[in-house]
Amino acid sequence: MNNVVVVTRTKDRPNLLKRALSSVHAQTYKDFVHVVINDGGEQSAVDNLVANMSKDERERIKVIHNVASSGMEAATNKAIKSVESKYVAIHDDDDTWHDEFLERTVKHLEAQDVMGVVVRTNKVIEEVLEDGSVKHHKTTHWMPHIKAINLYRQCIDNQTTPITFIYRREVFSEIGYYDEDLPVLGDWDFGIRFLQKYDIDYLDPGFALANYHHRKFVPGAEGNTSFAGNDKARYYTNYLLNKYLRQELAEGRLGVGYIMSKLRYDESKLAQMANKMLPGFITSKVKKRLGN
Repeated sequence: MNNVVVVTRTKDRPNLLKRALSSVHAQTYKDFVHVVINDGGEQSAVDNLVANMSKDERERIKVIHNVASSGMEAATNKAIKSVESKYVAIHDDDDTWHDEFLERTVKHLEAQDVMGVVVRTNKVIEEVLEDGSVKHHKTTHWMPHIKAINLYRQCIDNQTTPITFIYRREVFSEIGYYDEDLPVLGDWDFGIRFLQKYDIDYLDPGFALANYHHRKFVPGAEGNTSFAGNDKARYYTNYLLNKYLRQELAEGRLGVGYIMSKLRYDESKLAQMANKMLPGFITSKVKKRLGN
């Protein structure tokens, strides 16, 4: 049994997948199995990329082809369940790690009595050009204000973006797997359920151990799911707020669902007030996040 399973979800993004494969297999820590799950995309492109890797690299890869797309979270669960491991990490096909990500995070998990760890991360703004190459625009610190991972903050901001997060497989027995009914926001929901049971450490060695890549204005397969489906994200944000709150009301209590709804409501009201007072200073980013 390998110590870590690394899951890469992909569909029709061979240029980005090639970069992700390099990122995973450049890790200084080698006790991992890399499950690449092609969720309904063209198969030969994935197989050709893997075939061109070294023998040692190929021995660490397991490829799963879904003939038809099952959805992001169903694909994640299928990949995780296909192998045994002590730890789980998700490295999507459009993101990258520092080559010491696994070495440092596994060392931390094995030294500390904690169920998961999130690392300092960079936000990389890039563009996919017509020839398929990727042009770098800017790199900044992703969520620079985050110094600790807490449940209250998770109720409105996802601190457990997949590329930043590694955790113990045993959590599934308590909180379940990723919600396959969610086409988006599955990692946010998983983080909320995780933090209701367990602590997550924040690891900052003085530099970023992960890179969260953004291609905000790219349409189609090579866009970011967090940007390409804003209407869907708004719909499922409301879905989750209602789901958690209804469950608590049915149980005669208020908890995380109330906090999620109250924070979202207060933030929306604050943005509306600021928009009336200083309409030229409310950025499109804030408006889009709040659904205004």
